[in-house]
Amino acid sequence: MKRSFITMCLLLWACQAIGQTDTLTKAKKKRLDFAKTYFELGGSYFPAFQGKRLVNNAIQTFENSASLNPYLNWGGFHFWGHAEFYVTFPLSNLNQILNPNEDTSFEMNHSVATGVRFFPWAFREGRIRPYVGLGWSALTFKQIIKPEENQPEHYKDFLLVPEVGLLYGYKNFAVRVGARYFQDNKWRYPITKTTFADINTPKYSFYAGLAYSFESSKNVDPKLQKKWNNYPTISKVSTSATRFGDFFVGIGPSVSFSLEKSTFNEQNFPHLQNQLSSQSYFDIALGYQFNKANLFTALSFRNPTYETKGYGTEQTIQKTSLLLEVNKFLTDYSGFAPYIGLNVAYDHFKYSEKIELGTREIISRKVEPGVTFGWDIVPGKTDEAWILRTNLRWYPLSSFDVDGQKFDFSQLEYNLIQLVFYPGRFFKR
Repeated sequence: MKRSFITMCLLLWACQAIGQTDTLTKAKKKRLDFAKTYFELGGSYFPAFQGKRLVNNAIQTFENSASLNPYLNWGGFHFWGHAEFYVTFPLSNLNQILNPNEDTSFEMNHSVATGVRFFPWAFREGRIRPYVGLGWSALTFKQIIKPEENQPEHYKDFLLVPEVGLLYGYKNFAVRVGARYFQDNKWRYPITKTTFADINTPKYSFYAGLAYSFESSKNVDPKLQKKWNNYPTISKVSTSATRFGDFFVGIGPSVSFSLEKSTFNEQNFPHLQNQLSSQSYFDIALGYQFNKANLFTALSFRNPTYETKGYGTEQTIQKTSLLLEVNKFLTDYSGFAPYIGLNVAYDHFKYSEKIELGTREIISRKVEPGVTFGWDIVPGKTDEAWILRTNLRWYPLSSFDVDGQKFDFSQLEYNLIQLVFYPGRFFKR
């Protein structure tokens, strides 16, 4: 982890140094050219590797086939073509198509919660551009040994995965090829409830994709375009605000990650995942932005579900949460407006457990303080009726009790991309 952190710091420093020399003059750096959204469809290739299973009380090695995993990226080009931010959603696992095996199989998916790529030479149409990147990633792995097929899925949530690649653009389309390096590829995997084996998944993956990009803010009235392009590069979100404030509603896909290992699972269910991540869920928000004060407050509802199962054991945690938060904008850099704030959440936990001896269910309620960090994409500052928002919420003290045992549940909630609508601004326009 320390090595990955140092790598990330060096990469950010290199990007800052490279960014001082731009292929565009200052006069051509228009605000509405700062960012462009894209969707990308592609596939990742993982080489073959060795799996392990228990046969006649002895650990046996076997060959897992190479795999091809389709993915969908949602992201944007920023800083006038010098940077790219994105998230990755894996679509399926096609290893059995490449090399079918009647006895064994596996599932391995790579998703990127947040990735950033840096272009030493700004991305331009008709040019091949190299890039380097770093992704905050999750990797899931599960062996499937027939006929039972009830092995547990394990995952690594906080991988920092470096990558290199090439991008070529033509009009609104772009083709890319690249490679990633997985430093942490070792798994202590349970091949039975009580027997564990060391499995090394591939250190490298290769990918290719086709992206389509668009810029919606250029479809507004030309007078507004001229006004927005004349904003200073660095200014306040409140610049030129005429209204005291505006109500808004928002919705967007989210995931949650446990920051601490569950000592409860380590002691009671060592074969299950001990650092839980949620399934995807929606963050729904209702709030009010104080335009001239550069802050907003919101009520948000989330209901993530956490599941882990294997070898006849099933564990489910259903969290229903309502929070109140207040966030302050720090600045606005050409439409990129980061903010930070505090929140307090009322959490309702429903813990369910199913084992061979029976089932049990436990209810717990708590009030949890947290910290919020995020950013808005606001080319038109407070003139826009629709904006994109990203939230990160940290709950370091979260936990609940299961029959007197503490279940550590320190969480990081990541609201990937939230679509926020301001009705008042819309009807005024």
